[in-house]
Amino acid sequence: MNQTVAELYRYGKNKLTEAGLESPAFDAMCLLDKVFGIGSRAQLATHGNDIANQDSAREYIELVDRRLTTPLQYILGRWEFDGMEMHVGQGVLIPREDTLTIVEAVQNALKCTDRPKILDLCAGTGAIGISLARRINDASVICLEKSDAAMPYLRQNIAEFGQNRVTPVIGDVLKSPDFDDIGKFDCIVSNPPYILSADMNNLQWEVKCEPHMALDGGADGLDFYRAICANWTCLLKPDGIIAFESGYDICDGVEAVMAANGIDKIRRFKDIGGIDRCIIGTVGCKFEDNTCIIRKNDI
Repeated sequence: MNQTVAELYRYGKNKLTEAGLESPAFDAMCLLDKVFGIGSRAQLATHGNDIANQDSAREYIELVDRRLTTPLQYILGRWEFDGMEMHVGQGVLIPREDTLTIVEAVQNALKCTDRPKILDLCAGTGAIGISLARRINDASVICLEKSDAAMPYLRQNIAEFGQNRVTPVIGDVLKSPDFDDIGKFDCIVSNPPYILSADMNNLQWEVKCEPHMALDGGADGLDFYRAICANWTCLLKPDGIIAFESGYDICDGVEAVMAANGIDKIRRFKDIGGIDRCIIGTVGCKFEDNTCIIRKNDI
């Protein structure tokens, strides 16, 4: 039986509602847009009575079924962050609006720095580093990521949005850096894994679909903060800035780790929900003489 686009939309909305999804109407419309190019109520009012091609109808129904077990962002393959439709998919952390807090805080902190060099650790999609390159016209950014699954998305996003000033690099932040002939950075920025290991099983099912290596921060959520503060601040210029995204419940711990590693002038920034989300500090000149090496085949 032939179905109209509107009938398919109602099918999708009803099925997702019955499954208890948080935003069934929005999700059903996004899937409709992916299949039919109809992504708003205004478009649906105009084209809702169109008879759907049977192959397209079948595809839409399959995507609705897939949505029951898969995050919407992974199905769409793109997700908006800071005005960019970033490539996302299985194996990479989905960019979230809260992360704009750290982007805006770093942008403001670097506003008086000429040609800033920025190192984005645990880069994932590259959302933070790429956004900073776009917002700061003369900035150059290196995005470091360990995951083989995440790296293709990072490279795609850099190619599309990186302004020819962002470079992807393979590396593990839990190990000491292996850099040489790259100079010092004005800023290190990171949204590291920070969920407590004991809380991993209590996450919403959609979050559980995201890579555990991008979420699990160890027993107290601070493993990556310790490693970055202890081993990577050698790459900062005197008075360089280090900026972290943080979970609201570990901010005190993050500040303690930063202070224990000689980072001062520590400040917190709240996200749009009023929750502490970003912590920024300054590293003194005691790291000035340290050197490190990027393996050329990692670039």
